[in-house]
Amino acid sequence: MQLDDRGAAAPLQEKVYNIIKEDIVNCEMAPGSVICEDVLVEKFGTSRTPIREALLRLQRERLVDIFPRQGTFVSQICLKDIYEIYQLRLIIEPQVVKIACRDLDSEVLGNFRDFFTHRAMGDCPYAEWFRQDRELHSYIVACSGNGYLQQIYAAIMDQNLRMRILAGKIPDRMRATNHEHIALLDALLAKDADKAEKVMASHIVSSRDGALRLELSGADKTRSCRGQ
Repeated sequence: MQLDDRGAAAPLQEKVYNIIKEDIVNCEMAPGSVICEDVLVEKFGTSRTPIREALLRLQRERLVDIFPRQGTFVSQICLKDIYEIYQLRLIIEPQVVKIACRDLDSEVLGNFRDFFTHRAMGDCPYAEWFRQDRELHSYIVACSGNGYLQQIYAAIMDQNLRMRILAGKIPDRMRATNHEHIALLDALLAKDADKAEKVMASHIVSSRDGALRLELSGADKTRSCRGQ
């Protein structure tokens, strides 16, 4: 069985779900790609039941599309998805960073700044870079103290991370994002809530524009949504 530490303490169905979801969110299973149950049965060494339950759950989260008599696919990323996800981020994050600014731990912020100043500018693996990126944004939202907001934001970021990974592997965009993160962290370390709000909004707009450029170039599988 190919299950690993990503779901070691969870029931079988939860392990299967977690691993498939991680592969989709990290674009190891590309948008629009076919999901073959037979391949997953062999990979996990299990029956079809936990796999089908996991796929149905991922369908509800809009990460998987299931079409009778056609097959099961990783959900594609549409132009509409990009606009809607970044619209939500622009509504949420600039306000949250302003609210949470004074409650953020300076040591944690300093560790993030060190990463984006040094390691991220070097030969850092993509997976590590995107993990740190997501952890920074999630940490800021977590410091709002709003559990409902954290739950909503986690769902948004599952979708957004796929867009970020596809757009972020463009070297110029990754370098720009590092500088944006450093500017944001400097504002947070200075407890300058107004500046942090402006930097966050600018950062999200730049990220959105990078995803849109990639979509419009046709360089990935975001051009259309199956069934739409």
